[in-house]
Amino acid sequence: MLSLLLALLAADSTYWQQRVAYEINASLAESTGVLTGKARIRYVNQSPDTLRDFAVHQYLNAFRPGSRWAAADSAEERVRFQRLRDPDYAFERVTAATVMGEMRKPNYPYAPDSTIAHWTLPRPLAPGDSFVVEIDWQARPSTLPRRQGRQGRRFDFAQWYPKVVVYDKYGWQDHPLYPAGEFYGEFASYDVTLDLPADQVIGATGVPLEGDPGWEHARADRTAQIDYQRDWYASARPPVRPSARCGGVAAGRKCVRFYADSVHHFAFSLNPAYVYEEGRYNDVVVRVLYQPGDSATWGKGIAVRGTELALSWLDSLFGKFAWPQITNVHRIEGGGTEFPMMVMNGSAGPGLIVHEVGHNYTMGILANNEWREGWLDEGFTSFQTGWFFESHGQGWSYPEVEGDILFWDIERWSEPVSMVSERYRDFATYNTMIYTKGQLFLEQLRYVVGDEVMRRILRTYYARWRLKHVDEDAFRSVAEEVSRMDLKWLFGQWLHDTPLIDYRLSKVERHKVAGDRWRTVVTIDRLGDGWMPIEIGDGDMVYARATGQPETERVEFVTDHEPGRLTLDPHLRAHDWNTLNNREKRSIWGRAPRVLEIDDPTRERARRDRIVTMMMPLGWHNEYGGATAALRLRENYFGIYERNVMIASLALGPNVTHPFGIYARFTNPVTRPLPRADASLALWYVEGRAGAAFRIDHSLRRHLGFGADRHAGFDLLWMATTDMGYLDRRLWDDAGTVEAGPWLSTMVRRGGTVWRGRLGGRGGLVYRFPGLGIISTHRYDVEPFGRVTGEASVRTPLWLKTRLGVRLFAGAYLAANAPPRQRRIPLAGADPYQTFTNPLVRSIGAPFVRATFHYHTPGNANLRAFRPDLGGRWAVAMNVEGTKTLLRRPSGFVTEATLEGFADVGVVDHLAVASSIPGRSYTTLYDGGVGLVTRHRLRDLAWTLRFELPLVVNRYDYAADWNGKNEGRLAFRWQVSLESSF
Repeated sequence: MLSLLLALLAADSTYWQQRVAYEINASLAESTGVLTGKARIRYVNQSPDTLRDFAVHQYLNAFRPGSRWAAADSAEERVRFQRLRDPDYAFERVTAATVMGEMRKPNYPYAPDSTIAHWTLPRPLAPGDSFVVEIDWQARPSTLPRRQGRQGRRFDFAQWYPKVVVYDKYGWQDHPLYPAGEFYGEFASYDVTLDLPADQVIGATGVPLEGDPGWEHARADRTAQIDYQRDWYASARPPVRPSARCGGVAAGRKCVRFYADSVHHFAFSLNPAYVYEEGRYNDVVVRVLYQPGDSATWGKGIAVRGTELALSWLDSLFGKFAWPQITNVHRIEGGGTEFPMMVMNGSAGPGLIVHEVGHNYTMGILANNEWREGWLDEGFTSFQTGWFFESHGQGWSYPEVEGDILFWDIERWSEPVSMVSERYRDFATYNTMIYTKGQLFLEQLRYVVGDEVMRRILRTYYARWRLKHVDEDAFRSVAEEVSRMDLKWLFGQWLHDTPLIDYRLSKVERHKVAGDRWRTVVTIDRLGDGWMPIEIGDGDMVYARATGQPETERVEFVTDHEPGRLTLDPHLRAHDWNTLNNREKRSIWGRAPRVLEIDDPTRERARRDRIVTMMMPLGWHNEYGGATAALRLRENYFGIYERNVMIASLALGPNVTHPFGIYARFTNPVTRPLPRADASLALWYVEGRAGAAFRIDHSLRRHLGFGADRHAGFDLLWMATTDMGYLDRRLWDDAGTVEAGPWLSTMVRRGGTVWRGRLGGRGGLVYRFPGLGIISTHRYDVEPFGRVTGEASVRTPLWLKTRLGVRLFAGAYLAANAPPRQRRIPLAGADPYQTFTNPLVRSIGAPFVRATFHYHTPGNANLRAFRPDLGGRWAVAMNVEGTKTLLRRPSGFVTEATLEGFADVGVVDHLAVASSIPGRSYTTLYDGGVGLVTRHRLRDLAWTLRFELPLVVNRYDYAADWNGKNEGRLAFRWQVSLESSF
């Protein structure tokens, strides 16, 4: 208690805030949704500055075409308010205004945005002076709810009146409303009189001084007594008591008057069907208003108890709630929005209640500028919500939060938490930085100072700054004072920068000393550009904590026993992005921790603290190698790095000459991190082929949630044939290639329409083995070549759950001589290099390429009904599909089923299919048919199953399903695939 008293006395003596008093009279016309009001605002200049301007927010004007909010939505490809028409959009219109006794029209400095109305004062307002402004206005919420809204006779009124712009130490905060960032208001008194339909039930900021808010009629328990708290402000200075300010009203109408003091907003919600329940936490009345159908989720005291529990938790964390009541209403919109003494929630989930009620402490009572320093309310309430669940035995949110932010940090998506809200690259970045990284920053502060000191920081901060405007400096000064630490480095790194933290345990020295004790010296290297205090331990035992600041730091500690294998940051609290170098090195097993598991192909496993290695036996069959046994190892670190695959195989056929095979691919080594890029190296010697490939894929996308997903990459590949027994001679020549080249790809979504494109080119050398009986001066015939392919596709919704897909393809092989079979431009689908990694289609006689099984691997010209061995120097093709959705659901084994009609047409090189017209250098091919496409999901594993009937094939003798009997262009044929066609 003494510390809190000292905190109150220690408040900054230079602090000031303006004083505002609202008197509002408003009447609602339900038929139009329009509220007509008059406001008398008394403004006292308590700043040291002389003021010459005055401004109010008209926030409802954000939810309409022409606003900066609507422009931001358009820029981020969201469709909300920019297309609304009258009477669906919101508005707030000043119809008359008197400033210092003079009639004056406002101007709108951010036009066409009209969320700020500005006046030049008739005379300067000196420090200590005051004036009155009177404003008549009309307001209407939008039918599309967002922090406000209307739906039939339901109304959520928020930011609905001319709200005085804050004047603080930075000047006038006349800031338009954007989707990113919220509000900022002056603490004020509100005397609000509302003329409403008589049957409306209202929940609002403040206490009802006069009139019937409808609670008695709406009581769930007809015997319950309602505490209206009408005399709550009777002891205020000056006292505010119930009085007959409500005049006569029309038939079927009523007058309700609310009063609130020391709040920076007044919100209310109306619904004649509301059900009312009441509770209490100490002297705070809890009011809950919910829908008649909500009894199982809100009623029977569920939401009341949840709100009481939230108040109990928050009081223990910060201090006593500053206001007389808290109202929790079930609003039109989902999610939740906070207001002083009130929360509008879309559900009664405990997390949502704790989060939004928490805003009454951080935002309401500790009133930050939500668009300038949004982390002070959103980060804070996310932090306290996580701590709430942790304290109540419902799990620790830190690992998930830290892992999410680590992805943003290492992929370099993060931006400083301290940024002004609308300056983030997009809303998703704002949301993640302000809420999640803001929460993580406070978790890191808690880690640095400890739980008990963190609690004292929060209580001192609350006691000193309650009912005042706060900022980072206010919170940091309290944190430094209470912890007795210089925390500027922590605030600087976490709020104003985006550094990466990485430590390496370099060396461990153990020395036995007197008394059978052990002195251990640990050398730590700081590899990242950020730092945190870092613990040293083995298992759950922590022996010491390094400062983490020097590039090389030696830490010494003495123990009663010899420490085990030491690890830096054993509890993952330092946000060290690479924990694989944190362990003490051992000569045989190295440093990186691993866990070995049996591979479940339906699960994707990744861990933050070690490499996950998953082992799985495999088997397949082909004509030459016979039955083949294999063992696959795949591994990853954090789902991004060390994404390695190794497959060792043994062919068991009696006549096979090269039974052993190995394939290995190493992707994104943690020692060479490349943000937003995948780099892989593959090596193989398997089933008659040897080779190596290097691939780099760099993402060029600028936004995670919208916009074009562009990629640029480069491939370098060597492929050689080593045993022709495995190879289908229709697809492979005894030849090899060395080739390299760049590629570009893009994917764009516009609503339900998806555009894709890819362009790639390679150049290199092809070398052929001349073969037996051929006289040659060289072992190989070598020739330069080029190979270029490009494709573009679109899928778009039409009507009645139908979609249209169109794909265009062109490809060419450029060289003096005909290409080897494996490098032709295939007509039907993927080329042999593309199918090489799949043992089910790789070699002759494999399960999916048997003569009696018609499997389609999509790609290239994609003339799907034709034989997969057809290819030539060039091809141009178009694929068209129309689909009709039969089933679509978010979960289950079958998530989608569609009927498909398709047609493919192409013009191809006569080398692929000889022209039926003598002398013509090209051939026209087409096919068409119907199919059934289903999409499946089994936990993390998703795939497509495509069963098609290519009923029409113009050159039917080249069809994949042709046995000499089904002659004619129109015939029954079938094929299957486990991939989408395009």
